Formats: sequence, structure tokens, C-alpha cells
Amino acid sequence: MSEEILDENMATKATEQDVVIEKNQAVYYFKGMDKETLADKVQQYLSGKGYKLEEGTKFTGKYGKGSKVGRILLGAFVKRFCWDIRVEQSGDTSRLALIKEAKGYAGGIIGVNQVNSEYATLTQSLKAWHEKAQSKQSNS
Repeated sequence: MSEEILDENMATKATEQDVVIEKNQAVYYFKGMDKETLADKVQQYLSGKGYKLEEGTKFTGKYGKGSKVGRILLGAFVKRFCWDIRVEQSGDTSRLALIKEAKGYAGGIIGVNQVNSEYATLTQSLKAWHEKAQSKQSNS
């Protein structure tokens, strides 16, 4: 999934921001952190939340929790979350993108709400961690 840039000025502004949280994607910029360290920390965080790397690598992969088949068969009675994670580096800045892979439609309105709630929890936790990491970086 490549990003299409409609306005070159927007691309510059996006990289100047530290955190961009949208409806289906959250992007975090970490100045002074290499891609390997960031990917390891994200993998450790998601593993602690019960997620497993289901596909790809720690740099470009899908992390999931819950049963795909159970979600389809039993809907909202079975929780299923899946996120596409991308970690890239440009110069001394690493970029983390958390993208909704499954939106919860198989679970109906309850499933959609479950996914949105989990997304909000993850994005806010990552935002808080980002702020701490960047304040440590600026104090160094």
C-alpha cells in the first residue's frame, strides 16, 4: 500500500509532525530512533497485548489477535483485531504506521465498535509512549 501524495507541501508538513492519527491509520515519527529499535519495541508492545505477527516481518507485517474463522461464524461474540504495521527510516527519523487491517464488519455494529475501541486504545498508548520517547531524545 503506497501513499499517494497530491500536494508536495503536504508531504513536507506530514514529516514535520510527530503524530498523525486518522480514522484508519496512525503515523508516528521518532527522531533519533533507528528502525530496528522501533520495530523491536513495537513488536514487544503488541506481544504484551496478546498480538502475534501473523504475516510479514517486524518492519512490514500484520499483527493479529483472535480467531478469523470464529469472527466470521460467530460475529461479535468472538473478538478479532488485525493491524498492518510499517516501520521505515529516513535519515535519523523512523516512521511507524499502524493501519486498520480488519474494520470489524463481520461482527456487525458491535464488531465495528470493538475494533474502533481497540484502535483508539492502541493509538493513544502509542501516542503517550511516543511523547515520552521524544522528550527523552530532546533531553539527551
